Amino acid sequence: MSLAWIGLGSNLGDRLANLLQGLECLDDIDGIGVRRVSTFIETQPVGVTGHSPYLNAVAELETEMDPDSLVRTCLDVERLMGRIRSEDLADPQPRLLDLDVLIMGDSVVDRTGVQVPHPRMHDRAFVLLPMVELEPQLLHPVLGRTMEELLESEIDRFGPVEDRCAILIPGSLMPEEDEVI
Repeated sequence: MSLAWIGLGSNLGDRLANLLQGLECLDDIDGIGVRRVSTFIETQPVGVTGHSPYLNAVAELETEMDPDSLVRTCLDVERLMGRIRSEDLADPQPRLLDLDVLIMGDSVVDRTGVQVPHPRMHDRAFVLLPMVELEPQLLHPVLGRTMEELLESEIDRFGPVEDRCAILIPGSLMPEEDEVI
């Protein structure tokens, strides 16, 4: 068994339900166990325009899978939940569910379709903030820096996290009493 961390994101429909269903699907798969999940955060889209805000989190998994199998499994769960991936990488589409393998032990894989660790995680507060919550001293196997150090560097480059990420408090996604679900 090895540990892996995956990023979760959704900006379509019931975002919280999408993330929770994705986690449940992963946990139901032989060879994967969801150990911990970070706080959910709401973030503005990065690198795209016209997308509504995302709900993001990171989950720590225990798995018997190799990186290729875990990436394929995450893609299968996305498809199962209705995600259609655009072939045009220059024009990413909104996502019902996005599951990215961020880090898997000390594995380093860099080939078409499988990149572990995730090649842009060190530039994304919405990944680093939950990673620091779960495992601040985890070393990035390529950059040789902890998640805490990577977050500090990301903040130095892009500014305060509070300007880009809203940490959700318990119940903040629940409808108001007079709202109809």
